[in-house]
Amino acid sequence: MVELSIIIPTYGRVTKIRNAIQSALINSLCEVIVVDDNGKGSEHQLNTESILEDLIVSKKIKYIPLEKNSGAGIARNVGIKQANGEYVTFLDDDDFFIDGKLLEKLNFFKHQQEQPAVCCSHMQVEENGKGVLANDDKFVGHDAKTFLLSGSCYTSMIMIKKSVLEAIGGFYDTPYLQDHTLMLKAFIQNYSVCVFAENVFVHTIHNGASITTGTRPIAGVQLRCKLEKELSNKVTLSASEQNDLNYRWSTIDYHNYWLEHGRNFSLFKFLFTKIVWRSRTSEQLYESFKLLVKFGMKYQYYSK
Repeated sequence: MVELSIIIPTYGRVTKIRNAIQSALINSLCEVIVVDDNGKGSEHQLNTESILEDLIVSKKIKYIPLEKNSGAGIARNVGIKQANGEYVTFLDDDDFFIDGKLLEKLNFFKHQQEQPAVCCSHMQVEENGKGVLANDDKFVGHDAKTFLLSGSCYTSMIMIKKSVLEAIGGFYDTPYLQDHTLMLKAFIQNYSVCVFAENVFVHTIHNGASITTGTRPIAGVQLRCKLEKELSNKVTLSASEQNDLNYRWSTIDYHNYWLEHGRNFSLFKFLFTKIVWRSRTSEQLYESFKLLVKFGMKYQYYSK
């Protein structure tokens, strides 16, 4: 009987994937599903399969090579379809679980009286094997309003019932913010979240290939804003909280306008009247100043 399915998508990290898998091989109650997103027959796919051959043959892992590189969202959705566990969690191919913590989290999740749909936790961040301080190492968003206003989530922080994943349609096929948009969908559909307030995995910082291609694609951020607007209609917000959201959404509209129409006077007018003029807090004023500087430098943060 499988209780927990651990889905590990992989792309271009032949030398790192085995360490991630070994940390997930816990006991017979957990299954490990590796979704190879390198593209069937590619050099990375063949090397990955070769490195994992003993684990595949011994059936310690379920290995699924995709026909072509499809992105993290699709890769995880393929893994979800193959999952046999009542619960599902995720791990990036260059990260690893901390000994014992995953089962502690599962036990915590199973014994919540409120029977939440999702259980999230924190992470430890390392660079070159040494711990580093990070401002996003904690999951933020125990309820819909908190997540809407200041949510922070990495995919591997999420443990979720498979039935809930199926009900909300899994991950979006988006090149950016798959984890955040998944949580927004769960909150929109009124699913509850509990928090196991401990580090469960180590997130490693390095320069290397990523399963998600592109640099800060705006489509993912636009999708996040669309879902945030939907969720904002389901929670009670103060005037200042609504202003904060409007400011955030306006900055994305500004970047999209730039990408669609180029850098011109009307863009500057949009920046000044829709963003700078509407700044209400010191943080917003600071962010508006940075946008003005980037406008002058012709620096665009997002890409199409």
